[in-house]
Amino acid sequence: MFEFLAPVFAAIKSFFMFFKPVLDFIIDTKVPEQIQNIDSGALFTNGWFLVPFLAMLGWNVYKKAVNELIIILLVTGAWAFCGTPYMQDVLGREEIALDAVLPLVFGACTILGIIIYLVFLKDD
Repeated sequence: MFEFLAPVFAAIKSFFMFFKPVLDFIIDTKVPEQIQNIDSGALFTNGWFLVPFLAMLGWNVYKKAVNELIIILLVTGAWAFCGTPYMQDVLGREEIALDAVLPLVFGACTILGIIIYLVFLKDD
């Protein structure tokens, strides 16, 4: 019945198979578990992270790179929000409720929209 879609499905499959080695590498190195196990309190008190992070912020302030500073603050804020009890409650459920996920999707779309605007649309 849908034989005309066979080339489309083949193209989609070949597209995703192109990224299979990257996905296998991420799974083999256990990157998702490493990201979940980050201790943010210890990270922001560790000098090996804090000095380069503050240097990057200071360099962007010196260069008056407001767009980059906004992007850094948005990404850092989103990462910090992922560790809040609200996120742990949403992700810790057996079934994810739509009313709990919709604000997260709206927030993620808003952040992504701001970043796209700053990178591609805003003129300096």
